[in-house]
Amino acid sequence: MVFGCVTYGWVVADVFGCECTCILYTVGVQFTRSILVVLALSTTALAGTPQPAASLRWAEGSPGCTVRRSEDGRTYYNLATTEFDLTLAVDNQELEKVHHRAVPILGILVSLTYKGNRALLLQPSQSTLEFSKHFQVVQRSLDPNNILQLLQQDIDELTDEVTHHELRKHPELKDAKEAELQQRLKDYTEMMDFLSTSTLRDGALDASKAGASGWVFFSTQSRWIGPWRRPEQFVFTIPVGKALVEMPFELPPKGGKIELRPRAGQ
Repeated sequence: MVFGCVTYGWVVADVFGCECTCILYTVGVQFTRSILVVLALSTTALAGTPQPAASLRWAEGSPGCTVRRSEDGRTYYNLATTEFDLTLAVDNQELEKVHHRAVPILGILVSLTYKGNRALLLQPSQSTLEFSKHFQVVQRSLDPNNILQLLQQDIDELTDEVTHHELRKHPELKDAKEAELQQRLKDYTEMMDFLSTSTLRDGALDASKAGASGWVFFSTQSRWIGPWRRPEQFVFTIPVGKALVEMPFELPPKGGKIELRPRAGQ
């Protein structure tokens, strides 16, 4: 079988669906423990994991490969083959948002439409992200259940710190401290709701279920990942059936500028 944009022989050695219009919720709270745990959630080795037989690499201008910038603030990279269409959407301001999240993660929106009849396996849990300008570090996608558990632990610790320590030390600031706590808890809850409902999960597609869309998340914490360099260069990979799809992209995108997004109703 021949695919568009096909390159054979590429093997991963140390790597670890309805389109959602939501933007990953950001919060201004970070914990050192969270960063350390995220490091544990992301590894750079998958020895012994079966690899797809062929690699399909997106390349601008090649047959079946397109890119477009949208008014929603994202850049869309599409790879069309005889079996499926895969679209990668990246927020043009994703680098600026990473450090404002409760845990330092980078989100990618992936959508796939299957054109065949037999079952096609989609495995976002085995997807990876290469940080090309940072020693080509490869991070495996994060398990959303682990992130949710981590956020819940942060909620418990934050609540305990404020109610059992800060309020006792500063009872005169009770109203302000409680208001701040409620806002932070709201931020965490919204982020957890987003992760629970919008993450792309492993599954099979066929004629009865031809589409899947959702977010895939990666840790940006590593001893080899330093300050952001503009433009940053990444390579996202995801197993689709018997193929390993590679989608290189930049942040900010080529020709990208700081964008003012239109408000709803304008």
